[in-house]
Amino acid sequence: LKDSGLEQETEDLLAQKLVTLGKLKREHDEQTREILQSQLKELNEVIRTTDAEKLTLISKLFMFLMKSEEGGCFPGSAMFIDKNGRQRDMSSMRVDDEVQVITNNEIGYEPVITFIHRQPEVMQEFLQITTERNNILKITEDHLLFVEKTGKATAIPARDVKVRDTLYVRAGHSVEKDVVLSISKVYDEGVYAPVTLSGTILVNNVHTSCYFDVLSHEWSHRAMGVARAVHYVSPWILQWISGVGQKDGFPGWCRLAHKILTLSD
Repeated sequence: LKDSGLEQETEDLLAQKLVTLGKLKREHDEQTREILQSQLKELNEVIRTTDAEKLTLISKLFMFLMKSEEGGCFPGSAMFIDKNGRQRDMSSMRVDDEVQVITNNEIGYEPVITFIHRQPEVMQEFLQITTERNNILKITEDHLLFVEKTGKATAIPARDVKVRDTLYVRAGHSVEKDVVLSISKVYDEGVYAPVTLSGTILVNNVHTSCYFDVLSHEWSHRAMGVARAVHYVSPWILQWISGVGQKDGFPGWCRLAHKILTLSD
């Protein structure tokens, strides 16, 4: 860590917080421990490869998350619906807000557990995808959203979406299909990448992933199993850890993991 470029004070503070997290894990009730163990087991099964392959996989994920010039996802003007049925812009979203998602082809609500990237003040290029139902989604080209492929929802990068592709959208209280009418490029303010428990979120009524295309949606979601495990133990401790060493809108744990994993480069 000494050569990682992070200030010693930041490293020490993060270490203290991780010790506190360990204590919380030991002290919590049996049900919470079972949830934590389940999440960690899922993550371990996914990355049970050779050490070299494991390092490459995780390093690739965090290197992508750290690319601030390309990071983003949705602009501050993007819209979501909270648990009270209110339509709000992304710039007002906070951790623990319950937001609309699509899971198992049904609309529900899940908490935002963290942000992979949150940088309100930057200007960013987005793809503007307009559908026949007049749903308009602004999204970075590297972000994943769900389109119909061989009869099922498949997450692909926004840059690969084509006119006439079929998306999944909210229509009232149900999920329906919608066809892409046009795609253009626009600039907007702010970049936000919220993460929910399912790794999906409805943005401007469109079914999208919370992740980028460094990995598939499924592998990215499993790689985020640690964050979900921490959230199950205590949501505030995840916020606490995320605030350490935050820079350019990226949580401290993203920066630290990236530095550690790339020391040998």
